[in-house]
Amino acid sequence: MIDWPSYNRSLVQRGEILFSYDFLDGWGSEIENMNINKKGKPFVFPDSFILAIGYIRYLFHLPYRQTQGIIKATGKRLPANPPSYGHICKRINKLNIDIKRDKMDDDDDLIISIDSTGIKITNRGQ
Repeated sequence: MIDWPSYNRSLVQRGEILFSYDFLDGWGSEIENMNINKKGKPFVFPDSFILAIGYIRYLFHLPYRQTQGIIKATGKRLPANPPSYGHICKRINKLNIDIKRDKMDDDDDLIISIDSTGIKITNRGQ
């Protein structure tokens, strides 16, 4: 006999996106530095956050409105209200983002494993 509630939960977990909020640690100091000698309205979102949004948009091939939806859904920990899709578009286009598919020799690790059974974060050495 199938345990349908458990099976349904497992299907939902397969679609979960694990997102690191490490960039929030330097949010305040980065905004402070960005707003030094800035004329006009001060920045609310640091470049590191906009860069993270840009990578999400690129990796999942999302339009700006859907990118805004993901940030809104996952951004409950953000120190500010999530940006609009127009704001996301303007800021991403102002950044000099160099995304290359073959750039895997960086010191930073990016390990994502997805198959029909769900996501597994690797354990080193396995």
